[in-house]
This record gives sequence, structure tokens and C-alpha cells, in this order.
Amino acid sequence: MTSIFLRRPPQQKVAPLPDIGAPVPERPGSDNSLILFLRHVGCPFAEQAVREARIWKEHHPDVTVFVVSHGSAEATMAWLKVIGGAGGLEVLTDPQRDLYGAWGLGYSRGWHFMGIASLVGVVSLWPKGIYNRQASGTRWQRAGYFRVRSGRLVWRCIPDSAQQFSLPEN
Repeated sequence: MTSIFLRRPPQQKVAPLPDIGAPVPERPGSDNSLILFLRHVGCPFAEQAVREARIWKEHHPDVTVFVVSHGSAEATMAWLKVIGGAGGLEVLTDPQRDLYGAWGLGYSRGWHFMGIASLVGVVSLWPKGIYNRQASGTRWQRAGYFRVRSGRLVWRCIPDSAQQFSLPEN
């Protein structure tokens, strides 16, 4: 893996965010799913999301949980191995960020990941053994979490800053 520093690749085509109750855009192959579009590989908040999604999946075995990474497939799999594996999660890679864009997830602003809330959030993860690791992808890509049932969006979380994360109750 290489360092991603703060370089910003060209913006991909970005559709509007899907509304609750609306048919979902292009999606992974399950009508009962949770889809987590991660920040970059190596991001502490992406690691936290994967760890919490593995636990969530244990409590919701009938739901297919997809983790979408825009890092390379090789970097994503190496990173997952370091952080304890994917568990029961389905891993998809989207290095061109086309799937991210189809779900309305474009770039964040610099304060999203360099603001005080995110910096404090990173420090709060250190006692859990979560910290910045070798990165792949772009720090500018926005994360998003979506719950789908019968082809419709029933819940979403679009973080206002990098450290914000939640999962649906069911």
C-alpha cells in the first residue's frame, strides 16, 4: 500500500442521495441488506465501522452486510486481515468510486476529516487499538451507511464528520 497523503483524485459522477422509502440505486445483490460505504482503507473510522458491523451481523444473521471499499482489492484484503478479517461481511471494492457515486456519495470537505471533532475522535479510538494504518483510496471520499429492504431504502446515515457512525437497530 502507498501513502495517500491529501491528494484528491478527479470527482466521480455523483447522483443525488436516495431518499428514505425510495427504490435504491444500483446495489449489491440482496434485498435485505446493510451497505457500508467506507472511508479509505487504513482510516480508523473505517476500521471502527467494520468492527461494529461484524458485531451487528452476529445479531442480524438474516441480513447481508456489504462493506464497500474504494481502496484496491489487494490493499483492502490486506487491511481487513490486519484488523481481524471480514467475519460474515461481504466485501466489495470500488476503486473508481462509481458505486459510491451512484449512492450519492461524493467528496467531503477538508474539515470533514481534519476538523476538531474528527481529530478528537481519532484519539478516542487509540485505547481500542484503532489508529491510522497504511492507506489506500482517498481521504476526500465521503462514507455512508444504508439499510435496504425489498429494494427500498429504509434507513441511512450520512456522516457530518469522519468520526460520526451509527448502525440501524434492525
